[in-house]
Amino acid sequence: MSDNFRVGDELPRLRHTVTTFQLFRYSAVTWNPHRIHFDEPHAREEGHAGLALHSHLRAALALRCITEGLGPAWRVTNVDYRLRKPVYAPAEVVYTARITVIDGDSMTVELSEESPSGEVGFEGTARVSTTGAAT
Repeated sequence: MSDNFRVGDELPRLRHTVTTFQLFRYSAVTWNPHRIHFDEPHAREEGHAGLALHSHLRAALALRCITEGLGPAWRVTNVDYRLRKPVYAPAEVVYTARITVIDGDSMTVELSEESPSGEVGFEGTARVSTTGAAT
């Protein structure tokens, strides 16, 4: 399956606009009661410039870039990421995924998020495999 990909290939970018309503709903479905994600006056009291995007939401969007770009034959087997800068809603974020290693039926993909300011706000790597994936 990795015959279709080469080291250096970039998957289609994922553009997503995160709204304040999405942050509220994400907090609810993940049982995350931290008010910096849904109570703007409180977020500002804690020193934020607005409602902060959840780290796990940002990771899920980055992984969506991979799953949509590679298709259903691939599954994510490992993820490692870190946040470099906070992002505040509403915001349009752009995720990129670039293949850095190909090893048989597995690949390593480098992830990044471009924030509205143009800075990299999130970076990480994911390992993907076709072994045991649904086809």
